[in-house]
Amino acid sequence: MLSLLPGCNSAGLLVVNLLARFDNYHVYENLSYGSEKQNVMDVYVPEIEKMYGQPERLPVVVFFYGGCWGGCKTLTKEHYVFVAQALTARGYLIVIPDYRRYPEVKFPQIIEDATHTVEWIKMNIGQYGGDSSRIFLMGHSAGAQLAALLTLNEQYLLADTWSSLRGFVGLAGPYDFLPFTDEYQRVVFGPEENYPASQPVNFVDGNEPPLLLLYGNDDDTVRVFNVESLTDKVKRAGGCVETHYYHGLDHAGLIGALALPFQNSSSVLSDIAGFIDRYTHDQHSC
Repeated sequence: MLSLLPGCNSAGLLVVNLLARFDNYHVYENLSYGSEKQNVMDVYVPEIEKMYGQPERLPVVVFFYGGCWGGCKTLTKEHYVFVAQALTARGYLIVIPDYRRYPEVKFPQIIEDATHTVEWIKMNIGQYGGDSSRIFLMGHSAGAQLAALLTLNEQYLLADTWSSLRGFVGLAGPYDFLPFTDEYQRVVFGPEENYPASQPVNFVDGNEPPLLLLYGNDDDTVRVFNVESLTDKVKRAGGCVETHYYHGLDHAGLIGALALPFQNSSSVLSDIAGFIDRYTHDQHSC
C-alpha cells in the first residue's frame, strides 16, 4: 500500500492528501519568497490553542520534496499536504516551498531558491507563530540533498540563519552520489568541475547541526551507500548523526509512512518527532 503514495500514484496521493486536509491546522497558501513564479510556499500552523492552550513560538520544519530536481517527476507542494498534517499534529509549524527545477534551470538556481526559502523564513516566520531560532530542515530524495547542502555547507545561508538550524531530517537522500548514473544529473550539476559541490558529504566538518538520516531497506532508487557514507563521515568528524533503517519500506514508502493511514505502521514519524523534540530544547548536543 505504501508504494501507492508519493510521486508514484496520483490516486493514492489524492486519497492521503484529502484525508490530511481534515485536521487542526491553518494553511497560508502561496506566500512569495522571491520574484519567480515558482518562488512560493505554504505555511501550515497547528491550531495549537485547541490542542494545548496558548503556545510559545513553535519549532519550524521546512520540507523540501524531491523528484530528481525536475529530472524524473513533476511534483509540487500540493502533493505533500500529508507531510504537513503529520508534523502539525505533533505541534510543529511546517513550511513546504515550491522551487525552480530542471530543465528550466540548473543546480545554481535550484539551490538558490532553497536558500531564499530559508532566509525568508528566518526573517518572517515570527508573523505566523514560528520560532526563527529553532529551524529544522527536512527533505525527501532530491529534496533531502538540497536540505543537506544548506545544513552542511555554511556558504549558502547567512551566519545568523545557519546558527538557527537545530537539525536536519533526511529521508532517502542522495548525499554521496558520484559518479552520476543519469545524463540529466550531468547537465543539472555541470560542468564537471562543479560536480563535487553537489555532494553534501564533501562539506562535513563536525560542527554541523545534528542529522537524522532515514532509509528504507527496499529502496532501489537511492543507494544505501549514500546514508552509510554520510553517517561515517559525520561520526569520524565528531558530529551528531542518528541513522535508522526500515524493513519493508522502499523509496516512496519511506515518505508515505507519514500519511495518515500508515503513521502507525512503522516508527518513521515517531523517530522524526523524537529527534525534533530533542533538539528543539537541546541545541547541538548529541
